[in-house]
Amino acid sequence: MIDKSIYVIAKIFDQQGCIAYRCKTLNEARCLPGTLEALRAEGVQIVILDDPDIYSEYAPYEYIEDMKEFIDKVNMLNKIPVA
Repeated sequence: MIDKSIYVIAKIFDQQGCIAYRCKTLNEARCLPGTLEALRAEGVQIVILDDPDIYSEYAPYEYIEDMKEFIDKVNMLNKIPVA
């Protein structure tokens, strides 16, 4: 477990709302953002936050509890056409 909460956020640029995953280990916090960035399609934004409540520009948040499910949902964002 990590002392401070670290969230990985994924969203489509210029669209409201995002999906969010709270890293459960320090290794996840180190590796997951880079993994997602490597998989990311154009128009999808990956952001690291320590407190989502203070970043209203990403709201509303859909919190995903499972890392694999989060990665699957990021892959789904990659398939949504960007205007």
